[in-house]
Amino acid sequence: MKLLFTFLAFFSAIQLFAQQNIADVRNSVGQDVTVSGIVTNGDELGLIRYFQDGTAGLAAYGSKLANVKRGDSILISGTLKDYNNLLEIDPIESVTIVSSGNKLPNPKIMTIDRIDEDFEGQLIQINNVEIENAIGTFDGNKNYNFTNGQEKGVFRTNNSSPIVGQVIPTGKINIVAICSQYSYYQNDTRSGYQLLPRTMEDFISGNLVNFTSPVEINNISKEGFILSWETDVEASSEVIFGFTSNQSSWTNFITGNSTLVNDRYFHDVNFSGLEAATIIYAKAFSVLNTDTTFSSIGVFATESNSSGEIKAYFNTPVQNSLSTGTEAMNIDNALEDTLMAYINRAEATIDFCIYNINNSGLSNMSQALIEAHNRGVKIRFITCGSTAHLGADNLLPEIPVLVSPDNSETGLMHNKFVSFDANSIDASKPWVWSGSTNLTEGQINSDANNMIFIQDQSLAKAYQIEFEEMWGSAGDQPNENTSKFGAAKTNNTPHEFIIGGNRVQLYFSPSDGTNQQIINAINTSDNDLNIETMLITRSDLAYSIKDAYERGVEVHVLTNASGGNSLTVNDILSNALPFGKYIFDNSASATLHHKLAIVDANYAASDPQVITGSHNWSNSANDRNDENTLIIHDAEIANQYFQQFAYRFAENGGDLVVSAENIEIENVKVYPNPTVEKITISSQIGIKNILLYSATGVQIKKINSCNSNQCEIDFTTFKSGLYILKIQTKNNKFNTYKIIKK
Repeated sequence: MKLLFTFLAFFSAIQLFAQQNIADVRNSVGQDVTVSGIVTNGDELGLIRYFQDGTAGLAAYGSKLANVKRGDSILISGTLKDYNNLLEIDPIESVTIVSSGNKLPNPKIMTIDRIDEDFEGQLIQINNVEIENAIGTFDGNKNYNFTNGQEKGVFRTNNSSPIVGQVIPTGKINIVAICSQYSYYQNDTRSGYQLLPRTMEDFISGNLVNFTSPVEINNISKEGFILSWETDVEASSEVIFGFTSNQSSWTNFITGNSTLVNDRYFHDVNFSGLEAATIIYAKAFSVLNTDTTFSSIGVFATESNSSGEIKAYFNTPVQNSLSTGTEAMNIDNALEDTLMAYINRAEATIDFCIYNINNSGLSNMSQALIEAHNRGVKIRFITCGSTAHLGADNLLPEIPVLVSPDNSETGLMHNKFVSFDANSIDASKPWVWSGSTNLTEGQINSDANNMIFIQDQSLAKAYQIEFEEMWGSAGDQPNENTSKFGAAKTNNTPHEFIIGGNRVQLYFSPSDGTNQQIINAINTSDNDLNIETMLITRSDLAYSIKDAYERGVEVHVLTNASGGNSLTVNDILSNALPFGKYIFDNSASATLHHKLAIVDANYAASDPQVITGSHNWSNSANDRNDENTLIIHDAEIANQYFQQFAYRFAENGGDLVVSAENIEIENVKVYPNPTVEKITISSQIGIKNILLYSATGVQIKKINSCNSNQCEIDFTTFKSGLYILKIQTKNNKFNTYKIIKK
């Protein structure tokens, strides 16, 4: 009897403890708590679950919640902790699903200024707001601002959310979401609040017509382009535009065409009669009856009259045997001298944006800028407040310098770019410099880096727009009151260009969703994917690499060190890729500082691409830092970057497979292929040189000339496998073939 009484008393105590209100335990940080409530989200937010009772809301985090779904009533025990000012139960001792399929609590309808600690962990609804920079589709792990015209709020999309990849709604909407918090400041109950929408159904539109695709630019020429989009119903196709970001000055309208194909409503508006290198600010809109839906402002550029010349340079060895025409250039310790040569020939303007600059141990970059200033070149200079930037201090007082804010919330001004003579009347004068290289002795003389120069006026103007957003003005002097860095910046530059006949994309962080653009490029890989980046900390990038391998792409990944990557990334890639495909840079004591990927480098028909710039593959780069990223669709440039990658990957013991495409010139024949004993090479033009390489780029055989128009190579002593044959004819044309030895 005594035992039964003791058991009943214990059970009653547990039940009583379980009846604690969530509001009562929110002051119990560091203590074990037991509470109950209705869960308001599922795995669309990852492992975290939010739940609420009639008094308040709370979060819980851990793998024990994997099977907990929206609408479940749970009883949960664990330790309450403060995670960046969000109260959550972690670790979880136990969780019990009491019932499922329960009606969710009604969201509390409120205004932006009322979002605070009282509503953390609860469903809320904000009405009649607009998403700022509603351009394109949603990215994962990204913050978005919304506004009612006076106050601003923030919502965040999670990587695992079905919202990722969906079109960002435009116009007035209502947002239903969970109120969460992430703040850099301890015990902060006033800032860092962010809403967490769960699905697209949490964005409620009252419009009769809605955009179902982003506004995209196509058919770019020197005279114009086409803007295209889709809607959910039949409506008009119209664009209002101007030549500045000030909408009040826009007076131009164009009406286009609408077509219905397979229950999808397509819209096209054709721009014509423009000048080369013109920047257009535009809003597409569609009208149905009395309802009009506008896109956000998009910025677009016509093709320029520039040459489109692109020059890439490296400061580490390259494997020129893999060249398909243009040999990659290793200029060793002369990277800064090369940049100075462009400074020395600038005529009107230099907009210089650099994370760190120090002349010690290098040629004097500051002196080159001073000399440019003295000959009348207008120089504007931006650098990062988190670095010593001693080279900026060496400039003349007459050269204006803006130092970015130095705080964790703003992030780093991590750019490395220069725009030369952007507005010159001579289209051959504008150049852009970019890449991964900071202007310090270690970066130039030791660390592995690349820099790239592009002769294009449209691109130079786009970089100038970004520069002036940080500068705070279009004038000679900066305006710190209107200057914007980090998350304060907007998506306000063109992203698509035709340069030298090839597509080039440009994205700035954190405003432009750069991480998703990198993923999109990786997802286009059909044959080979070669990644050489200082670090990878984002799991979505790792999963996109894993997916590429699983669909049959030849994948090679080289990062600086395993410790620079997140544990999750290391686990994903080491488990997904075979031995020798995911390696670390141990061949030199210095840092591998590239931030690049090469997509389908050796397959000209598969849209070869190079991704390069200042953007590390990290959350900080995507969410806070000022960065720039180029995606260059050019087989020749991709091959040059691959020559550098191949050398370093092989140097570190990587298992490199060169999946070279047959690049055949007329009147050259190679047979039989595959072969067992020998191959014959013949050409009516005449053969100048023949080079044979292993799949890893090691030269096996060289024939300087043939006595006739036909040569043979004996393969009987070679191992079975893939070989690369490079032929130079007497008219100096190159031919590249894959040879299979059985």
